[in-house]
Amino acid sequence: MKLGRPFLVILTAGVVSYLGDGITFGAIPLLAASMTHDARIVSLSEALSMGGWLLLGLVSGVMVDRWRRTSTMWIVDAIRAVVAGAFAAAVLLGHQSIPLLLITGFLLGMLAPFFDNASSVVVPTLVPPAGLERANGYNQAALLLLANLIGPPVGALLFVVHHGLPILIDALSFAVASALVFAVRRAEPTRPAVAERHLGRELREGLVYLWRNTLLRSLCLMLLVANAVGSGIVAILVLYVLEVLRLPEAWFGWLVAIYAVGGAAGAALAPAAARRFSMEVNLIVSMLLLGGAVLVFGIAGGLAVIIPAAVVMGWGGAWWNVVTISLRQRIVPPELLGRVTSVYRMVAIGAAPIGAVGAGFLAHRTGLQTPYLVMGIVQVVATLAFVPLVRRELRRSATLLPTVSRPER
Repeated sequence: MKLGRPFLVILTAGVVSYLGDGITFGAIPLLAASMTHDARIVSLSEALSMGGWLLLGLVSGVMVDRWRRTSTMWIVDAIRAVVAGAFAAAVLLGHQSIPLLLITGFLLGMLAPFFDNASSVVVPTLVPPAGLERANGYNQAALLLLANLIGPPVGALLFVVHHGLPILIDALSFAVASALVFAVRRAEPTRPAVAERHLGRELREGLVYLWRNTLLRSLCLMLLVANAVGSGIVAILVLYVLEVLRLPEAWFGWLVAIYAVGGAAGAALAPAAARRFSMEVNLIVSMLLLGGAVLVFGIAGGLAVIIPAAVVMGWGGAWWNVVTISLRQRIVPPELLGRVTSVYRMVAIGAAPIGAVGAGFLAHRTGLQTPYLVMGIVQVVATLAFVPLVRRELRRSATLLPTVSRPER
C-alpha cells in the first residue's frame, strides 16, 4: 500500500529534524558542562527543555485542533530554526553563556508541544486507515534510530570540532524540515471554522472524551505505568552498569544504543504484527515483553542475558507505541485528536519523575537490582489486570477497527 507523497515528504522532514535533535541532545550537556560544573545548572538546562509540555502541553492540543496541522508544523519549525540559529551564531562567535543557554532551551521547549502534537495527529489525514501502523512504524523507527542512536554520538564528535557546530546543524535541520512541510502544507484541508471558541471548554471536551472512552482511558493508565517503569529503568541504569554488571561507563551508552536498535526493529515489525494478530494480542503481549525484560534486569546480572533483554525491552515499547498511536488515530474524532493526544503526552511526562524518584529511593534502600525486579512485577501485574477490561472494550469497538481488531489470514 502506498502511503502517498505528502506523508513521505513529512516523514523525510521528521527524519531530518530527528537527526538534528539527536545531535543537539549529544552536544548540549557538553556545552553546559564546558561553562559550569554546577550539576544544578546542567540539569536545569534539560529540565527547561521539557518545561513546554508542563506549561503548554494541554493548550497545544487545543490549538492544534483549531489550526491546520501542516501549517502548524512548518511555522513552528521555522521559528525553531531562527531561535537555534541565533544561539548557534552566539556560540560560533564565542558569546555563549549559561543564561543564553537556558533561555534558548526554554524557548525551544515552549514550541515543542505544538509541533509534536501536530506531527502525530496529521498522520490520519494523509494516510489511509489501513496504512496507519506502517506510517507510525516508520516514524517510530526514525525517531529511535536518529534521535536516540545515531544523533547523540555524532553531536558529541561535532562538539569536539567546534562547540557551535552541532547547534548550527540542528538549526539547519529545522529550516530544511520547515521547507519540506511547507511544500505539502495544503495536503491537509483547512480546519473548519467555529463561530465561538473557548479555551477552557475546548480543553474540557478533550478530557471528557478521553475519560468516557473506557478503552482509551485504560490504555492511558497502562501508559502511565509503562512510562513510570521506563523512566525508573533509565534513572539508575548507569549505576546498574557500573556496580551490578561491573562494566566501564561507556557501556551505559552501549545499552541505550542496544535498546534503540530493539525499538527500531519493534517499530518496523509492528505493522506486520498488527495484521497478523488481534489487537488484544498486540496490546497485551507488547507490554508483557516490556515487563518481562525489566524482570530479567532484576534477576540476572550477566551481560549475555542483559543484552537480549535490552533488545526485547525496546521491541516491546516500540510495538506498543505504534499500535496504540494507530488505535487512537482511528477511534478519536479528527476534531478532538489534538486534545486527546496532548493528554496522553502529559500523562507520559507526569509519570516520568514518579518512576525515576521511586527507583532511586528503592535502590538506595535495598540495592540496584531490586527496583528492576519491583518495576518488572508492577508492569506485568498491571498489564494482566487490564486484560479483561481491554478485551471487553475492544469487542465493543470492533466495528470501528475492522482492519486491526481481528487477525488477518
